[in-house]
Amino acid sequence: ALAEAPVKVDAVYTTPRHNHNPIELHAVTLAWQGDTLRVHDAQQMVAHAAWTLSQVFDLAEDQVVVTSPFVGGGFGSKTLWQHHIIAAAAAKLAQRPVRLVLSREGVYRVIGGRSPTRQRVALGAKTDGTLTALIHTGVTAKTPHNAMPEPFILPSRSAYASGTILLDVQQVELDMLGNTFMRAPGEAVGTFALECAIDELAHELQIDPVELRLRNEPETDPTSGLPFSARHIAEAWRAGAERFGWSRRSPQPGVTRDGEWLVGVGCATATYPYYRMPGGAARLTLRRDGHATVDIAAHEMGMGTATVQTQVTAQRLGLAMEQVTFNYGDSTLPGVVMAGGSQQTAAIGASVIAVYNALVAELLKLAGNDSPLAGLKPGEIGSRDGGLCKSDEPDRFESYSSILSRAGRDALTVEAAPPNPLELMHWSMHSHGAMFCEVRVNAVTGETRVSRFLGSFDCGRILNPKTAASQFRGGIIMGLGLALMEETQFDERNGRVMNPSLAEYHVPVHLDVPDIDVIWTDIPDPHTPMGARGVGEIGITGTGAAVANAIFNATGKRVRDLPITLDKLI
Repeated sequence: ALAEAPVKVDAVYTTPRHNHNPIELHAVTLAWQGDTLRVHDAQQMVAHAAWTLSQVFDLAEDQVVVTSPFVGGGFGSKTLWQHHIIAAAAAKLAQRPVRLVLSREGVYRVIGGRSPTRQRVALGAKTDGTLTALIHTGVTAKTPHNAMPEPFILPSRSAYASGTILLDVQQVELDMLGNTFMRAPGEAVGTFALECAIDELAHELQIDPVELRLRNEPETDPTSGLPFSARHIAEAWRAGAERFGWSRRSPQPGVTRDGEWLVGVGCATATYPYYRMPGGAARLTLRRDGHATVDIAAHEMGMGTATVQTQVTAQRLGLAMEQVTFNYGDSTLPGVVMAGGSQQTAAIGASVIAVYNALVAELLKLAGNDSPLAGLKPGEIGSRDGGLCKSDEPDRFESYSSILSRAGRDALTVEAAPPNPLELMHWSMHSHGAMFCEVRVNAVTGETRVSRFLGSFDCGRILNPKTAASQFRGGIIMGLGLALMEETQFDERNGRVMNPSLAEYHVPVHLDVPDIDVIWTDIPDPHTPMGARGVGEIGITGTGAAVANAIFNATGKRVRDLPITLDKLI
């Protein structure tokens, strides 16, 4: 199909090794209390960490307690590493509490990161831009002790309709620092290659890059054949293009100048799949005074989890937010939840819905025949103003306080788990975005400045606009680092990291980042528990390509190797 295509592009794109750099260093404090190991950690998976430590030290699961009230940035790195096990062994030998804090250099030498990739993307199209062939193949690295190669083909599975699609990842084993999850593993670097190739095809065809993407919108998932649960990326593209002023773009590269600065704009598609992992559960306690407490082994890394889940629980129960307490970050609480894969909000939300339904069923039993709710089934019940009501007859109401008082109960506690995430068996489920970037490239020095950036997202229902906007912007900022500066450099003789500090491994600082505008469709997905899909990782996807495409529009130079440093532009 590629050979027969009237128009084709075929290029190789490379991305380097990336290291994690959360501002909070990896640190753990441990103490043995008899046969119980207590661990205070910055952790994205408290339940998993407790289970793993119990296996290492031959303990029962309830003999390890991991607490993690706050995490100062994780991005996939705040999981169980060697320093936890070493610290626990040292505490046991010394019979004293031990605190171990990795230095910044230690983080580079111990904690895994994103593996390098070499990707080939070949596209074949008709003269009207319709794709007839999409090939995305390449090589990534893994290590003997950590099989986490970068799955860069993931975005190409469902991004565009094409007559034929060929996807393949080859793995090369290297004796070096292990790989691990790093914000949008696969999609972050995969969208760089795919979306740069789409831009190259648009330039070859002389078709507007936004229009080319819209012409190749799939009706169903191109590889699985499943229908999309909800896909409103066309609306995101149109809204973003209008707000950014895309129609004013000059399609001819290298013609827009401001003194010695070359100015250009570029765009790219962002995408990240919906996940909801099994194992969620929650405990809900409702007191007679109308206060509710939710317990779940979840995590707060700055995403706003505690705020959003307090809000969701309060709305579900018909209470004010100040009447709800959300407890998290403790492995003794119910649920096996991971703060990763942009799925924690969906997992917790499903658990909250399940435990709310269990609470309603128990309250109806307690209400008895003397209640205005007598004879109603749980499916007929809603909540408002601190009590239960008939959903389609809200005046048929009784307060929680009244129900519990009449039953002689000070409180009611229930625990429940949601059904397994079977929605993924029936629907292709993804968040999407349209990324727009403006750059200024100095014609003399090659310095690149991102002067404007806009992300227009389709992520289902937005539960909290403030926390969602923060997540979108944070992902975009990380994507700017991926595009322009981040690279782990190795001594190829021995695999040693040569730039293990923030002085030498560059990440974006305030002066590198423009005002970032973010908008969203806010159209609920009818097949997720709350109508929402994840927002934590999608911002980094597509950003690297949008920057690279803007640089091409500014300079006429196509850079296919990240990061795009000034030496590649002069």
